[in-house]
Amino acid sequence: MKRPANRTTLALGLTVLALALPSAAWFAVGWREATHRARDLEEAPRRLAKEAALRLAERLWDRLETLRGNESKRPFYHYQNFYHDPRGAYEGVAVVPSPLSQGPIDPLIRTYFQLDASGRFTLPQLIEVDEAQQQADADVAGLQAIRKQLELQIPTCVAILSQQKQASAPQAQPQQRRVEVLDSTAWEQNVQANEVYSSLRNPSKVTQKEQQDLKKIRAGKGNVQIAVESLQWHTIVVNKVLSLVALRDVQSPQGRILQGFLISPDGVADVLKASPFPAQFHSGPPQTEADVAVRLDDNLWHVAVDARIDVADAHAQARAVRVSFLRVFLGGVAAASVAGLCVVGLVWQTERLARQRSQFAASAAHELRTPLAGLRLYSDMLAEGMGDPSRLKEYARRVADEAERLGRVVGNMLGFTRLERGTLAVHPEAGDLAAAVRECVARQQPALEALGAKLDVAIPEALPAVRFDRDAVAQILQNLLDNAEKHTRHATNRTIQVTLSGVGSQARSEAECRGPKGNATGVAHYERPPAHVEFSVADHGPGVPRRVRRRLFHPFQRGNETDAPAGVGLGLVLVKALVRAHGGTVSYDDAPGGGARFTVRLPA
Repeated sequence: MKRPANRTTLALGLTVLALALPSAAWFAVGWREATHRARDLEEAPRRLAKEAALRLAERLWDRLETLRGNESKRPFYHYQNFYHDPRGAYEGVAVVPSPLSQGPIDPLIRTYFQLDASGRFTLPQLIEVDEAQQQADADVAGLQAIRKQLELQIPTCVAILSQQKQASAPQAQPQQRRVEVLDSTAWEQNVQANEVYSSLRNPSKVTQKEQQDLKKIRAGKGNVQIAVESLQWHTIVVNKVLSLVALRDVQSPQGRILQGFLISPDGVADVLKASPFPAQFHSGPPQTEADVAVRLDDNLWHVAVDARIDVADAHAQARAVRVSFLRVFLGGVAAASVAGLCVVGLVWQTERLARQRSQFAASAAHELRTPLAGLRLYSDMLAEGMGDPSRLKEYARRVADEAERLGRVVGNMLGFTRLERGTLAVHPEAGDLAAAVRECVARQQPALEALGAKLDVAIPEALPAVRFDRDAVAQILQNLLDNAEKHTRHATNRTIQVTLSGVGSQARSEAECRGPKGNATGVAHYERPPAHVEFSVADHGPGVPRRVRRRLFHPFQRGNETDAPAGVGLGLVLVKALVRAHGGTVSYDDAPGGGARFTVRLPA
């Protein structure tokens, strides 16, 4: 015969399936959405940094190219410390300081510089001043330091321009070169502007060679043409830092002149201030995805945007999104799993109760059939006059015992039904508990002795009045005695001990006592009534195994599962319920010498 499927296993499988499929779908959809959201959060600062770098690079390139275009139009003689303006009105010698002597107008330019045909390197801003004034003026001192650094790079600048000139076409484009035409007088004053200025202030300092050069220039006639190249961007090292300069070549009758200006890092930083992220301008190709290249002629620079703080914050936010989803998901799965396990537990409990009730029905049928069979047998013998006529009284006693046994089984079943419905109740009244116990034991004794058991009763003559329900106490004792008899049928010693005592007596004051008690000295002492009374039923059977004790008072459980006698497993359940209804407790422990002992304590 095919064994029916276990409902609990089936319910567990269905619950797992019902949880797994929606959970998997939830995780797939939710995790994808959380991942997309986290990716958007992580990409946002990178995207913003890239956009900011593009805007900054475009703005900086536009500013630099505009600056180069404007500066390429500047006359070559502005780069001198002093110059003669050929367009100005003058009589005789007219030499004035360079318009660049007050410093660059555009904040992107740090300084202008020039290497003239005689090999002298000058900065228009550095007009000759005494040494004490140079030391006192910090700006002048800074320019002197830059001048020294630039002068060290002059050979490099000359080599750069020479290579550029060799690589270019034989004839430069018109927009890359322009020709400035000066008359000989204007050319003379511009060439020797500084010397003229010095001679006017201090003629004794003009050397013989310089005087000869001046005479030679004055002897010249006609116009002078000066070819001025456009400014081109180049990268040189200034103070061990790669710096951006604009250089141009000027061809004059006196020889080659190198002119240019140095880009100010502070000016570039001002342009980059508009960025929402920290930004810098570096030489070389881009180093990261957020960097944007800025090509200046043949020089490659890039704008570097630092978005590390925002990227780190975005990573933290993205992680928080993922963790939040996982928490919600795991919490939901955990809650659903608990609910599913509760459903499986309910199915298991229902199945267990169904098995127990099936077992209970079989046990109850057996328990009812046995006394009914005895009743029918002895009643037929009495009715038909069968058997030994001298034992008619014994037959009648057997009929009464079987009827009592039948009533006990039916009473337990009715009591359990009331317990399940919550209608089980007791009605305690003050009375003599000792007398009630004696009466119950006396009523049970003949039937127990007929089954081979022996009673050993230890009940004091008098106990204080206790509130108890007589019928409930009788049912408690009947069940405990019946249990002891059943579980000692194979024991060598079938003695059942019934003990009743008061517990918790101690001396107290006269106002609390129930009466005096004299002693040998004649001094009156008073006793506190017992805190509670207890009665116990002990046997010498096999006892209850430890693995069974924790469910000893559960429905349909019996003390010894291996070879337990027939029974419905409700006796101890009703005992516990009735004792608790009195406000007392019932406990189990091993009896001295082996066996089981049940102790019932009732409040006094």
